[in-house]
Amino acid sequence: MTALRRTILRLSLLTLFGACVFVLPAQNIDIQSESNKPIEEKLVYTRQNTINATIHSQGFGLGFKIGKIKTIDKTVNWEGEVVSLHSLKEIKTINVSEYYTRPYVYGKLNYVYVVRFGYGQENRIYGKPYWGGIETRWTWEVGASLALMKPYYYYVSVYQPESHQEIIDEQTFEYHDQWLGIIGRSAFTKGISETKFSPGAHASIGLSFEIGKQRTRAQSINVKAVAEGFPMGVPIMDGQRNKWFYLTLHLSYNWGSRFNKY
Repeated sequence: MTALRRTILRLSLLTLFGACVFVLPAQNIDIQSESNKPIEEKLVYTRQNTINATIHSQGFGLGFKIGKIKTIDKTVNWEGEVVSLHSLKEIKTINVSEYYTRPYVYGKLNYVYVVRFGYGQENRIYGKPYWGGIETRWTWEVGASLALMKPYYYYVSVYQPESHQEIIDEQTFEYHDQWLGIIGRSAFTKGISETKFSPGAHASIGLSFEIGKQRTRAQSINVKAVAEGFPMGVPIMDGQRNKWFYLTLHLSYNWGSRFNKY
């Protein structure tokens, strides 16, 4: 019985010793690595500025955010971005009977780009664990929108009654009843001076996933839904001339810095 007790005691001491060997050094390493962090990793920052690249269900774009960190749970942002806006009904085609022609979208009326400015917030849902990981926030934004509509020109063949000849011209879809055929899309620069504007407003809601490993670096992946309205309408395709409301889903990558403004 005594020998059994001694064996159990020895096994217990050996187990305890092994735990100390593996656990205590690991704790020391964590404490040491924390204490060795540079001072900039220990500060609390009040500013956060980022830029972002975005793809969405009807285009792509670039933007920026100028943020003020109010509390550990809330950041307010002034935001701006420029995105392209396409119709879901666009279908590209090409005239295979002609050489060196550009693909075109039959029925397209305008190239559309939307400039947005707004105010928004990021509110923390789950913070990062002390060892790292992903911080999750929900976001919202409201603001003004301005659609820039540049006419879409086609290279087309048309019949000229005066000379009784077929000529090549650059025209918009408004004159498609007179076309004999479409050669291709005209150059993007054609019609820039004819650009029109349509003011509107937008609102968005989404989620932000902070993946940055340093406090001084802001890195996140954002997903959001944007609802946007233009009272004067934004015609993109011939069959949607009076469309004024657009709902798009966005995926963006944001990167920038956190700092203090003294």
